[in-house]
Amino acid sequence: MTTPTQAGKGFGRIVHIAYLVEDMDAAMAEWTRQAGVGPWLCFRNIDMAATYEGKPIRLKIHEGLSYIGDMQIQLVQSLNDPTEDTPYAAMRRAGRFGMHHVAYISGDIDADIARAEAQGWEAACRMQSADGHRYTYCRSKTMPEVWFEFLEEFPALTQMYRDGIAASAAWDGSNPVTDID
Repeated sequence: MTTPTQAGKGFGRIVHIAYLVEDMDAAMAEWTRQAGVGPWLCFRNIDMAATYEGKPIRLKIHEGLSYIGDMQIQLVQSLNDPTEDTPYAAMRRAGRFGMHHVAYISGDIDADIARAEAQGWEAACRMQSADGHRYTYCRSKTMPEVWFEFLEEFPALTQMYRDGIAASAAWDGSNPVTDID
């Protein structure tokens, strides 16, 4: 067993676990049926500017969000052609769907990325939403299947988490999905 010579510093509390799914509707239904997770807020046809491995791309996804306690479950269905290089393409080409990354909310995304890079991570994909907020996937250089995401903190994101946690805690099983297109 290898013992680390110096431990890296963490990035706070993990706020979501993300899964790459082949079919958003089927995945939300199965999470609800098998684990009682819901209700889901499903954002359809997201088209986001990104830079992946240094090249500009457009990320096209459906995103489903729900909560178990205060942990967000994020489902991601990639809408890009599987031949396009995206953070999801290698898994899709291999026919693998499942856990993709964990995420942290970052009060200083640039400082957190710099610290992650100093600890052996690479900022593999930098994304920016239409409203200007940034999200960055970091990938381990020595464990390439290990990814995490920094979510740039802003009031609407914090409120979305609060609202989602409250909705899941009060959910009676009706109206399992709300679609936003």
